[in-house]
Amino acid sequence: MSVSSTAVVNDGIMRIPGWWSCPPGYEHLQEKAHEIGKNYLLERSFIADRESQYPHESMLKIAESGFGAVTVPVEYGGLGTGLTGFAVLAESIAQYCASSAMCWVMHTAAVQTLFASGNEEQRRRFIPEVIKGKVGALAFSEPATGSHFWNVVSTAPRHGDGYLLNADKSFVTSAGAADWYIVCTSSPESPLEDKLTFLLVEDGQDGITQYPFSAMGLRGNSSGPMKFRDVFVPKENLLGTEGGMAYYNDNVIDPLFLLGTAAVWTGIAQGAINEAIDGAKKKVHADTGKSVASYQVIRHELAKAQILVDSSRSMLYRVAENFDRAVKNGIPLQDVLLPVWELKTYAADMVIQVTNQALQVAGGRGYLTGRIEKYLRDGRAGAVMGPTNEILREWIGLSLLQSPWYNQDIKK
Repeated sequence: MSVSSTAVVNDGIMRIPGWWSCPPGYEHLQEKAHEIGKNYLLERSFIADRESQYPHESMLKIAESGFGAVTVPVEYGGLGTGLTGFAVLAESIAQYCASSAMCWVMHTAAVQTLFASGNEEQRRRFIPEVIKGKVGALAFSEPATGSHFWNVVSTAPRHGDGYLLNADKSFVTSAGAADWYIVCTSSPESPLEDKLTFLLVEDGQDGITQYPFSAMGLRGNSSGPMKFRDVFVPKENLLGTEGGMAYYNDNVIDPLFLLGTAAVWTGIAQGAINEAIDGAKKKVHADTGKSVASYQVIRHELAKAQILVDSSRSMLYRVAENFDRAVKNGIPLQDVLLPVWELKTYAADMVIQVTNQALQVAGGRGYLTGRIEKYLRDGRAGAVMGPTNEILREWIGLSLLQSPWYNQDIKK
């Protein structure tokens, strides 16, 4: 039987196989995400962008849909979807509201970090509230170390029955809007070589100041700077141990952050193409009677853009599925990070190209303030978001030069 006879529907249009756009078993998550995206997130995304307003209502809607703790095991009230479900949701949500998607990605990374590095009491104290709509955030990057967010110069020495935190943080997604923050700092008294320490800081504590966020895109993120001045953190809000938290940075935060942001860039690119297709079909030139979509050059440009998005999505789901496989087999994710470095680099470069193509297809209408123009601005953040694409390409290159199979080829 020929491919064409099995791959078309009654009207003669080629059917896109479901497995091409969603890993098997996660279709219900994707469908639900698209439903809330179309019916709720999309229109509100323009308010968030126009007014630089944090998407509180959209984040609550995402939580009400059951996505407040998707990677947390079911026995704790989460969905237990693993990293594959997380990637599917992030990519789907980003097609409608990139700011909500990015806030949700960072929230999910914070929740999973709390679950992985925290104790039972901390899990029981915070996760039920997260499921109801409370938002967590990560406060990692510091002005002194830039996009090297895993390096910090701030400290939190012991103070009474807790710690005294002094830290300047930059680009804290959900700054001033989250209900709690995992603040990455260092413990000067730690006997460990790795001084990296995670402290849970709850919103409203004395000594916390957040500053406005004004950027080219992702304007609803509230990713502004925060200052923590003599903030007392009780010992029960220490995650894990004093020092030694680089393990969780490498095995929880990095994988979720890089995978999640790559999903967002992929979703933004798809959203831009969707808008360009819709506009090309609707716009008809009065002098010729032809729609923009009737021109071959437009169809070819759309095809080239979609191939790029689909290649990014294919990488995204392959990396996510293999991350889940590694977790199941007890393999530390820090041992298999190279593919997600490649994924993030590719997705962040791809979204720049595809949103530009979408604008070109839309012509002058695309240059006007609107959906495609917004997708272009939102997607531009990816390549400069730490680790920047330049840093990742260096890591990838060094890994290639140090890999046994590559060295053997050089010797030949």
